Amino acid sequence: MRSFFRKRRGQDETIPPLETSSIDIPPYTVAPAPPLRPAETQRPLSSGARPPTPMPEISEPPRPRFRHAPPEPTSVPAEELPRFAFSVTHGMRPATVSGIEPEVAKVLREAFTPTRPKREVNALFVGRLGTIRRIISAIEEERAHVVLYGDRGRGKTSLGNAVEQIAAQAGYLPTKLTCSAELGFEEMFRTLLKRVPSGYLGADSGGYAGTRNFGTADERLPPGSFTVTQLVDLLDEISGTHVLMMLDEYDRLQNEDVKNKLAELIKNLSDRGCQATLFIIGVAESVDQLLGKHPSIQRSLVAVHLPPMSDREIERIILSGSEMAGLTFSAEARRIIVGLSKGLPYYAQLLSLHAARTAVARGSRDVERADMADAVRRCTEEAERALLEIYHRAVGPDEGRVADILYLAAQAEYDTYGSFTPADLQAVRPAQGERMPSMDVIDATLDHLVDGQAPVLERVILPGGYRLRFRNQMMRQIILLIQAPKRGLV
Repeated sequence: MRSFFRKRRGQDETIPPLETSSIDIPPYTVAPAPPLRPAETQRPLSSGARPPTPMPEISEPPRPRFRHAPPEPTSVPAEELPRFAFSVTHGMRPATVSGIEPEVAKVLREAFTPTRPKREVNALFVGRLGTIRRIISAIEEERAHVVLYGDRGRGKTSLGNAVEQIAAQAGYLPTKLTCSAELGFEEMFRTLLKRVPSGYLGADSGGYAGTRNFGTADERLPPGSFTVTQLVDLLDEISGTHVLMMLDEYDRLQNEDVKNKLAELIKNLSDRGCQATLFIIGVAESVDQLLGKHPSIQRSLVAVHLPPMSDREIERIILSGSEMAGLTFSAEARRIIVGLSKGLPYYAQLLSLHAARTAVARGSRDVERADMADAVRRCTEEAERALLEIYHRAVGPDEGRVADILYLAAQAEYDTYGSFTPADLQAVRPAQGERMPSMDVIDATLDHLVDGQAPVLERVILPGGYRLRFRNQMMRQIILLIQAPKRGLV
């Protein structure tokens, strides 16, 4: 089939385009076909084909009379229409993009995945072993429901996918749902239970020990709306397995009634000792921010905060991806990526991907410091527009003292929640030729960044004082990406 299309394509390319006639067609007159050119009438014939009958000469029809001559069409150079580079039909080999062979580009996309979470626990899944152990312990030993929370870009969904696979290997029955703003309580659990065979309901077959029923558990729910008690009664019948119900991106839910029903469900499931566990994942600074304040469920929950990755884990991401892609990242390139990522695997993946593409495009499999300049530029261009606007509003057109203090804040040591103290800024090593601002200047500028017209920071009140943190934790990486070329970091 492929050779057929190649043959047809080759023949088509040898046919010169037909010349369009320049005649003007009078009203209600059918345009005659233009005469064929000699090159076309003398093309070699295939075997067994009869020569075509020559067409008679056709005289040009008279031109209509115009009072004024029609304007000549303006010649505008045609722009090339953008096209997908990778074909998915007929197994055709796609074209190269940006000087990178398609096969190489595909390997790079699989090695570094900033835009999608890891789906498999393999060599590309790096770190978070302590967090995974804590989640397993909560489910297996404490029989508690789990809430995994933290800031964006830390790899919560990838970690959830890892727990899902590990649980399935141990005989659990994971069922997962990604939440949305308009999701209702009934729709949520009908979707989750649709993936649970009804044979695991003890009332039917004693937990798959007897006659199997090939329906699904959601069919046992009442039609229309149902209560939390009715749902718990159904989940209490589960035997022969343990259902792990995973709710990802729970922070997108806006319906308070759904959150209240979920809190009631957690409490009732724990009181009954059902063979069903809820695993909730979402972006939040605290459990209360994610689930709301429900003191009655605190004892039934294990809250697991996902901190930023360590520098060692970020470097392992780079090394694992480069090994899969057959590339080598120099020690200097790795140091720059680790320093700019600040514990966020999203930016480690994104910087590594752009740097690898730049190196391959110039014909090298060694990613050097020079490749990082283009990677930083690309990441800055692709950054969230709202964050860029907040940064430029905060620093103003001059980018003077405020930009310097923001840079120090982005480089300062921080805890697992991303907070730091004003004194931590003085511990940052200034660049060559730069002077460290006084503590008075630092304090005054930080107050402006908290209470000014363009607030970037917020205070975290603690016993005996306070700490500071960025309102959006990704602002730390935005600051470093913008200022890296100006301060000679790349």
